[in-house]
Amino acid sequence: MNLKEKLDKIDSEIEIGLKFKATDRLRNLIQENPNEIELWNKLAELYYESGFLDSAGKYWILTEPTDERIKKCVEIYEKSVNYSGYQILQEIVFRGEKSKLSNYAQKKLTELESDSKEKAKYVPKFNPKTNKQKKNNSDQERTFKDRLSEIVFFSILISIGLLIVIGFVTLIQWIF
Repeated sequence: MNLKEKLDKIDSEIEIGLKFKATDRLRNLIQENPNEIELWNKLAELYYESGFLDSAGKYWILTEPTDERIKKCVEIYEKSVNYSGYQILQEIVFRGEKSKLSNYAQKKLTELESDSKEKAKYVPKFNPKTNKQKKNNSDQERTFKDRLSEIVFFSILISIGLLIVIGFVTLIQWIF
């Protein structure tokens, strides 16, 4: 299913009142297509219409505030996180390419990063997402293989240590 078909499905869910399901789908689409600010705006609009102004501000934060309601929602959101650039970066989890964003969005992300660096002494880095399921499976396999090799390695070390101790005890018993 392409992006347009997914958006049509979301629109039909909104029309029949399945707003929670639509917000879920939009959040997933944002994770898949983080550079599509239109998706961020659509989700913000849905939150705004539902009365969740702080959540709307969260998703409008990278949008140039051309409308008073956008400014108001972003202000409410920023106030809810105590104007913390670190907290905002943690919550929006932008996994796209900064260079593909509008100048305003690039500037806003840079401001949030510098605020985070100044106040929290840390800037969260999020790697662009790849195929989530494929990545998770390969990580689990690698982790299992690593754990197995560690167990074998330490088992051999412990066995060698025990054999040395048993050898010394046997040697002392022969001598005395």
